[in-house]
Amino acid sequence: MTKKSKIISELDQVEVRAFDLASPEHRIGALQAIIDNVCKQFERSARQSFHHLLRHPVEFRFEQQDTLKLQDYLQQLQKPSLYREFTVSPHDLHGAVSIDGDLLFFMVDLFFGGSGNNVRRHSEMSDTELRLVERFFNLALEQFANGWHSITSWNSQLTEKNTLRLGNPIQNNQLYQVCRFTIDVCGHQGWFDIALPFAGLDFLREQQCKPTDVETDPELQARIQAKLCQAPMRLMTTLCERRLSLGDVMDLKQGDVIPVELPGEVTVRAGKTPLFTARIAENNASLVLQVQDVIKQ
Repeated sequence: MTKKSKIISELDQVEVRAFDLASPEHRIGALQAIIDNVCKQFERSARQSFHHLLRHPVEFRFEQQDTLKLQDYLQQLQKPSLYREFTVSPHDLHGAVSIDGDLLFFMVDLFFGGSGNNVRRHSEMSDTELRLVERFFNLALEQFANGWHSITSWNSQLTEKNTLRLGNPIQNNQLYQVCRFTIDVCGHQGWFDIALPFAGLDFLREQQCKPTDVETDPELQARIQAKLCQAPMRLMTTLCERRLSLGDVMDLKQGDVIPVELPGEVTVRAGKTPLFTARIAENNASLVLQVQDVIKQ
């Protein structure tokens, strides 16, 4: 007996790379579905909130999620732009929210009754306008928190000053989940980001791995019961049977009549499981089954 083996050349291994179990890449996918749902809820609620604030239609669209190192994220922020950092309690989470500078100036001018076409430099913002900018960020974070409340406690607050810096080598290698949105206000479009530190989302992985005790969770029992009750079932019963000889069957031709009698009671089954007995009746010129007795399993 000869044992054959395949020799893989170096050329064949060009697309092969080592699988690192410690790499965060393999854990990111498990979180993206949760964050996607939160972002879609934020998309709807923020649209209404900013509409009330600016008194003009505002369209929020969730575009995508990106996983970036902090240094890459801060370096790729388009200019002009403004970003603020925030904390989330009770989780040890320090995130950042940023917005397109041109869009921000447009919204500020629109709020104070302008047409949004007032072109100025960012340094010319008054204290009143800066407080309005902070109000924009707080409103966005409040609506973003509402999307988390069905999953976990989430209370966010802007920090007094920004502490994320490109010069910090430890910070620079941290991964961030960046939720990217597009905002359209009166035909003026710009970008809006909410960045969450990947390490701060550990509580989500713990919730995913935590087993649920169905027997001690009445709410989960009720949901399972409701889903089970919606499962479709096919009911079957035999209305009549008639024994004929093989010769009689072979002699049957089109138009022949086979006399049968309907039984007084039949058994209704789901698959091979009998469920109840029923009487054959008539209702509005249609045959119906009237349940007589439920068969206990």
